[in-house]
Amino acid sequence: MTNILFLTRRGEGYVGAPQTRHEFEQELAKHANCAFAGEGWSLYRANESMDMTVTRVMPDADWVIDKDNNLHNKKPSNRSYKVGVFISDLHGKHYYRVKTPTGFTDMLNAAGYDRVWMRYPFIHGTSYSPDVVCKGLTAETQWVPWSINPDKFKPYANKWDVTFIGSRGTCYPLRNDIWKNIHSVAQGYKVLRREAPKGKTYTRDVKSLDSSHLVGENYAKTLGESRMLLFGCSVYRYAIQKFFEAPASHCLVVSNKPDMAERLGFVDDKTYVEVSNDNWKETLLYLLETPSYVQRIADAGMENVLKNHTHAVRAKQFLRELTD
Repeated sequence: MTNILFLTRRGEGYVGAPQTRHEFEQELAKHANCAFAGEGWSLYRANESMDMTVTRVMPDADWVIDKDNNLHNKKPSNRSYKVGVFISDLHGKHYYRVKTPTGFTDMLNAAGYDRVWMRYPFIHGTSYSPDVVCKGLTAETQWVPWSINPDKFKPYANKWDVTFIGSRGTCYPLRNDIWKNIHSVAQGYKVLRREAPKGKTYTRDVKSLDSSHLVGENYAKTLGESRMLLFGCSVYRYAIQKFFEAPASHCLVVSNKPDMAERLGFVDDKTYVEVSNDNWKETLLYLLETPSYVQRIADAGMENVLKNHTHAVRAKQFLRELTD
């Protein structure tokens, strides 16, 4: 059995990516021998070197999975274990004030990782080639798309005809237009419009935000109560978590097209509905007036995610490629 030591910060109880990563790590622990020694876990020791942690916690580790705020430190040389890191956004790393895909790539290369696990393999909407990061990395790469816990994201009785929940900003032109106009377009229908909480990743804990924002279990339940989730995947065209969370909840995804859509089973008019800044209003009206069509696409979208994108499925894929 593969021995994996996680140095990632404990993501349980935080909004978005940390919670999803935590769930995925716990699923991996069902299929591999895993230990957790990152910040927030009982085995964590502050200011301890990677080699020291390996020796103390898992001397026979095959892989060490690094935390996402340790990219500036060169990984130990002459080691018996391999080191990898998960990355998501490719357009930069704000924690380090790195603002370009090439700067991010240079940082990862300098760290000396053996493998980089990518939530998104390509980036659009910049002056760089979409494959600039994937091709520029000296480490091996593995595409590990987001996945979901089907016990968390599941259907409930419908309460909302169309829902928007998400962040906004200059990289989200479609979302900004939706935010401004969704109520006027969907007059007479049950519309929910909420923004995601702002702040740095590890300051956004569910307990402190639960009364003011739709986060955690409340977010998941709201998706399950919604017929449609309307959003945009940004100019970068990332296949973000919403593409997996909403269909598992039997909630139709209505968005612009993400990169690698077909590979993920996201097919317009079959498992989701593609829109743009130019046509989302007319498309939304059609969907609101045609519930049988919404039901059919939502059925297929749910089937795709539950078959191909649960944490259990993704963990087995991850381990197969890890041990090849």
